[in-house]
Amino acid sequence: MEDPNNSAQKPVATAGSRKSGVIKLPLANRCGPGKQRRTNNESNKEPAKSRPRRQSLWYAIYFPQLSELSESQQTQILYELAGLAENVSATVSFHSQALVCEIRSSLRYFGGIDNIHSKLQSLIVPALQTRSLGDSFLYAASPTVSGSLLLARSGHNALVYQKENLRSALGKLSVDVLDLQKEQHRRLHNMGVRKIRDIWRLPVEGLHKRFGSNFVNSLSKAAGTSPEPTRNYIPSPEFSVSYDLPYEVENINYLLPIIDEILIKLRDFLIQRDLSTSHLLLSMVHEKRSRTEIDIGLRQATRHRDHLLLLIETHFAQLAVPAPVVGLKLEVKQFDAFLSESDALLTEERVECRSKINSKHLDQFMEQLHARLGDDALKSINTIAEHCPEYATQQLNYEDKKAQMSATGVTNNPRPFWLLDEPIQLTLKGSKLYHRQAITLISGPERIETYWWSGLDILRDYYIARERNGSRLWVFRERSGERNWFLHGYFS
Repeated sequence: MEDPNNSAQKPVATAGSRKSGVIKLPLANRCGPGKQRRTNNESNKEPAKSRPRRQSLWYAIYFPQLSELSESQQTQILYELAGLAENVSATVSFHSQALVCEIRSSLRYFGGIDNIHSKLQSLIVPALQTRSLGDSFLYAASPTVSGSLLLARSGHNALVYQKENLRSALGKLSVDVLDLQKEQHRRLHNMGVRKIRDIWRLPVEGLHKRFGSNFVNSLSKAAGTSPEPTRNYIPSPEFSVSYDLPYEVENINYLLPIIDEILIKLRDFLIQRDLSTSHLLLSMVHEKRSRTEIDIGLRQATRHRDHLLLLIETHFAQLAVPAPVVGLKLEVKQFDAFLSESDALLTEERVECRSKINSKHLDQFMEQLHARLGDDALKSINTIAEHCPEYATQQLNYEDKKAQMSATGVTNNPRPFWLLDEPIQLTLKGSKLYHRQAITLISGPERIETYWWSGLDILRDYYIARERNGSRLWVFRERSGERNWFLHGYFS
């Protein structure tokens, strides 16, 4: 990589080549009145000046071939390439069709910028070829992010080490490397502006008025006179811990202390990243058998070690392993954002806060019940947008995603939770209805007419009835045929 300003090129100073300036003490004959000479026991040196902070060096990698792809495809490819760029830099930021890496801290480790470029080329070019995106990219390095991007877009593949050389290097570039709107580009062309140095000759007030503050700020960031925030690449979290046992274990309850230690590592991992988890996979390795896996799905994401350990212990109570265990592996399949909870400060908010806490405890209880009874034993009742009561609800397994969604609203009229599989015909004597004893209609009717298109018309008038003991029933009368009365459900 060549610096476009060769006359002012300076090599990168290593840590060993820098010397701290030392302020010497005044000589003896220069001591002023009232001042005493320092004795031999006193220090003969002033504190050294603090070292100036090293400038960052940003390496921009520009991919012009990405312009033919959609925005979502560009984002996906840049995320994959950012994972490769992490091999040479701990700070990788995203930009339009480009990645920018901070490499000043990596120069000594890799032995110079040429080695860093060779390393990146060996990683990125095969990834581009796999996606049929060519085998090349544009690159440049400078003390600012925007400056490196402009140099890379120009195709110079230039290197500018020092910030004082950056302005002259950028001034030689065409204005075409700027991310301008069509109208802004037309105005610059009509003004006779062809190079960036021509823009810097214009008054700043006029640039603000003609092109806006974003245009001026982008040039200031490129020259290093304004701060520049970056959107850094953060890799997706991964957690997988394996443990090889020193001997075979037949009683899996003896594995709980080891699992507890693994869960402590998981808790610390989640706390450091402000995360929680809702899906774990615990695998037990056998010598000559396939692994025994326990799939732990949580309705509410958590990072509480005690709760997770209790779930695993409950699974162990129902599990029989086919062979002795020689190893363990715990893997997180789903990470979730951590939502903290706090006690209410005001009195009127405490009731709502208690209900949230009780709901959380209920979810934990349901997860333990699910672990103890199995996958198909725990059901959830979900509502469906159907007029006919027989088809307005369905049973779902506990782990079904539909069971965790909010129910579909069907009607505002009161309907019982418990419906009979088959309606029971009631007895009508005189003007009284009987179901083991006399019942009284207290509200209704709710008329339901549906399924006329299927040839099995449903024509009913529903009522709420009450027995002598106070229990409430849901009954209906047919509106066709013999117009009999039926009991269809019980209210709680």
